[in-house]
Amino acid sequence: METASTTKSSAVTILFGVSVVFFLLAGLAIVLGQAATLVAGDATAARHWATALAPFAFGGASVAGLLSFALSYGENHKSE
Repeated sequence: METASTTKSSAVTILFGVSVVFFLLAGLAIVLGQAATLVAGDATAARHWATALAPFAFGGASVAGLLSFALSYGENHKSE
């Protein structure tokens, strides 16, 4: 039977994985979008594309960073 702490750890691990995938996909969308607009010859559109998507990529990275800290703290706490 799972304990409450095991369930919380599993939920945090899943959220961490989702947030990592999200920010990697958002970063990829930024790079591919900028590449496409630059190939089309529109540097202004490339800047706007990055400006529009950056908050999502940075937000996902921030969540992943905080969750990784929480996971590492939980692992250290278990070993004591």
